[in-house]
Amino acid sequence: MDADNPYQTPNAELSTPLSTDAGQRLYSLAAVGWATVFGSPLAGAYIIAQNLRILGRGTEVRKVWLTGVGVLVALLVLAFILPENIPAAAFTAAQVVGMYQYGKVTWAEQVAGHAQRGGVFYSNWRAVGIGLLILLALLVLVVPLVLLLDVA
Repeated sequence: MDADNPYQTPNAELSTPLSTDAGQRLYSLAAVGWATVFGSPLAGAYIIAQNLRILGRGTEVRKVWLTGVGVLVALLVLAFILPENIPAAAFTAAQVVGMYQYGKVTWAEQVAGHAQRGGVFYSNWRAVGIGLLILLALLVLVVPLVLLLDVA
């Protein structure tokens, strides 16, 4: 074809795969689960958001945080409404499975590709530590509120 043909399709890559350098660290799906177990859906949202930033998908981070906060608020409301004889393990299992699946749907393929290229991952212990730090922050915020509501 002629180079001056204005109707010729461009020789451009139509979709650029979002990938990372094999040297960049990502969190695994297991890290989402561990962070959520110890630190609520907020910790799982943090792990998911960090991976999205590293993968160059920073525009989706706000949605992840809103989902994490929404799930946490829903769980807190349910904890106050439902009777005390309902086991807490049901809530924990639901939030862990939910955040794990959310991470899987959001970036599992890219993380699998990262692993196939020999990419490195953060330790799951780091995710546990993040979960514990977020739990501590939540306790600092929620315990005074509960005490104030209990007094009134």
